Amino acid sequence: MTISKTNQVQPFPSWSIDQNGADRYMPIPTATDMKRRSLFGIPLTSRLTGATVQDETLEDYIKQSISEIEHELDLYITPTQFQERHDYDREMQFWSFGFLRLHHSPILNVNKYQLTFNNGVAGANPLVDLPLEFIHVQPQDGTVQIVPAAGVSISGFIASVYSGLGYHAFNSQAITHWPGAVLVEYTAGFPTGQVPALLVGLIESLAAYKFLSTLGPVLFPYSSIGISIDGTSQSVGSPGPAFLQQRLSELEKVINQQKEVARGHYQKRFLIDYL
Repeated sequence: MTISKTNQVQPFPSWSIDQNGADRYMPIPTATDMKRRSLFGIPLTSRLTGATVQDETLEDYIKQSISEIEHELDLYITPTQFQERHDYDREMQFWSFGFLRLHHSPILNVNKYQLTFNNGVAGANPLVDLPLEFIHVQPQDGTVQIVPAAGVSISGFIASVYSGLGYHAFNSQAITHWPGAVLVEYTAGFPTGQVPALLVGLIESLAAYKFLSTLGPVLFPYSSIGISIDGTSQSVGSPGPAFLQQRLSELEKVINQQKEVARGHYQKRFLIDYL
């Protein structure tokens, strides 16, 4: 029976099948989470107006942080579906098992792999619609290949998959390259509720840094009192601004460390490509 999508492979730890009860994931942080962790002990009431920071404000900074991480690391926190067109190369298709490097990873599953040769015209039928049982996925590398399923010979695989007069008529023209002929639909990102704790920590640290950088001066205004009696003066300043700067400095160090670790794990494929 034909499957509707390839089997999902665990993106982290990649290819794991049993984690022995270890909990390596955390939910995406909320305003409540930030108040009890990264913003614990910090007054969330303006010293100037008396207004209290709303949860919606913290949620906005969380969304901004997720977007920044996705842009910087080319990594999607939640499952996201993509449709891509890649060039058809006859040599790659037959001698390299149809090797393709998709634009996004980690890949959760593939639900369509077609050879179209129609420039994406709506309603046009593909010349080849590959059974998904034949799609081999390397989730962390973001690659897919065409591999015969068990019990299918190479010759039988080619005869069954690349059948049809339309494809053979095209193939008889000895055309070896065709732009955008390979269509792949797939889902990339992390399964719902299974975002690695490292990335969740990075999201929260970045959100806290953005919040304190923007609204911190309102929460920690500089204040000083000067007293002068009979020619003798004394001034006292509040420690608020100094604490704010220290907290921002600490968060910046944590963010840089978390980003360095994330790049080392999730962007290894780009470093290997250029060796």
